[in-house]
Amino acid sequence: MLKKTIMNVYNAALSVGAFYLGASMMSGKGIFAAFPPEWAGDLPFDSWMTMAIVGMIVFGLGNAVVTIRGFIRYDRQIFFSTLFMGALLFIATIGASLSVGEWYLPSVQLLIASIGQVLLGLGAFMLHFLRPESAGVTE
Repeated sequence: MLKKTIMNVYNAALSVGAFYLGASMMSGKGIFAAFPPEWAGDLPFDSWMTMAIVGMIVFGLGNAVVTIRGFIRYDRQIFFSTLFMGALLFIATIGASLSVGEWYLPSVQLLIASIGQVLLGLGAFMLHFLRPESAGVTE
């Protein structure tokens, strides 16, 4: 039961973080005041607004759905959903960093968050199959 709670709280934190970062991008203040013109040809986005909307929909709503489903039901799909969302964030972070050609502190933080999400999902999945009685999962 503790593994379920840890995984769901982590997914919820990533969801809240995605919405917070998206709202910060939409405000257009501080570091998000101007979109770097050198990124316009490298990324599929041409403004902070479109990047924020896509991030909020994919990562904010995606992790929110995984979290809500995890608190309502606890089955194998939660492991796969957590793994999928972590892998998606990992691929998006690596892809964006390779497209831009540089690593930034937020990129490294997102990479660490994605690895954490993948490890949580994978660890709970392995625990489910190795010791199903300790995972608290009922079929």
